[in-house]
Amino acid sequence: MLYIHESNIKNKIDSNYKNLSDELSRFYNEEYLPFRESIQTLRFADGDNDSFREATELINGYYDTAFAFQQEYNIDTRSKFLSTIYEELSVYLFRDHEAIVNGSFDVFNKGIYAGMKFVDGEDISIVTKDVDFCIGRRINITIDDSAPTYLILPVVCVEVKTYLDATMFGEVKSSSQAIRSATPNSKTYVLMGHKELADDHIIAARQDSALTEMFVLRKDASSPIEAEVLYEYWDEITTALDGIFEPVAIETPGRLLFPSNRQQQMTLFDD
Repeated sequence: MLYIHESNIKNKIDSNYKNLSDELSRFYNEEYLPFRESIQTLRFADGDNDSFREATELINGYYDTAFAFQQEYNIDTRSKFLSTIYEELSVYLFRDHEAIVNGSFDVFNKGIYAGMKFVDGEDISIVTKDVDFCIGRRINITIDDSAPTYLILPVVCVEVKTYLDATMFGEVKSSSQAIRSATPNSKTYVLMGHKELADDHIIAARQDSALTEMFVLRKDASSPIEAEVLYEYWDEITTALDGIFEPVAIETPGRLLFPSNRQQQMTLFDD
């Protein structure tokens, strides 16, 4: 399992980042490990609102502590000390999903399949993208007479940001579009702490196929994470994973491309 925030802290300890090895070690042992042990005792399920509320309280408390630590010791925001908390959050939420536990899928963040291209006119090269969080499957393929190589086919890809602005949004859309074009049934998401993006960009994105959904955890930079959004994010990703195993059925008459909308409208005629 990818514990990205833990790796970030340990790398800073090992490299003696800004001569803070001792301070970071204390933070790791006294703050990070207790937080992780507490949140990993929770089991998330539909209808279990208490688990999402408790998780939110734990995350808010830990994030505030980490933010204060970052401010006190002048840790560069570009070092991803805080943003990796959000990345690791997805691991806690989905580590117990049956498809991951039984080995059908795994968690990745590098080398996600995004297409193929010709190199020098004949050779074929695999195009990959790095993302912040991905649930998918690693498979081996053989092209012509070449040695077998592997692909990571995504089911769910999530880009994680402390905040999202217009420049980041353009990069995210481009990367997500490449992944969805290469793997049409994959779903791409953005999980952000808070939004620094004009509403016009969001309205336009609703007509764009690059992203499946975007989630904002906080009203603004100083607000706490809200449990309802945490649940909505968990429910969306869980539904996407479960949907991979559902049989595909085409029923007529009615809707063919988005049949999930049919049942709601048919209830109008139940009487």
